[in-house]
Amino acid sequence: MNKMLIEAKYLLEKEKASLVLLREGKEPHIDFRSGLIPLWEAFRSGDWTGGALADRVIGRGAAFLAVAMELSSVYSPLMSRGAVVFFNNRGIEFYYEVQVDRIKDRSGKGLCPMEALLEGIEEGDAAIQRLNRFFLEKKGG
Repeated sequence: MNKMLIEAKYLLEKEKASLVLLREGKEPHIDFRSGLIPLWEAFRSGDWTGGALADRVIGRGAAFLAVAMELSSVYSPLMSRGAVVFFNNRGIEFYYEVQVDRIKDRSGKGLCPMEALLEGIEEGDAAIQRLNRFFLEKKGG
């Protein structure tokens, strides 16, 4: 695990955050909200090329965003098999504590809405377009 990712993981745990983004020369980006929208907002608001992400849960949606952000490394206590495959295929350094087939919704009974939204999508650009459409509609524009 590289130094920046170790620091991101440390801050995730210390701050009890939902995600931490680090990049050389930038202030740490720490968010406490759940879901994918904090990572999507970070993706849309700045350049994180070469940075490190520590996130509580990483499914395929977060994996697509991490690749689009050109992050160099990713850590999560919980990562989906789809995210692992995606990172492996793109040469991104990643670490996880527990791997699951798919990310479940908050009730634990159904599929995470983001997993369902991206069902069948394997191409990064198509996934980002779908995420953008979904979140822009949710935010009202």
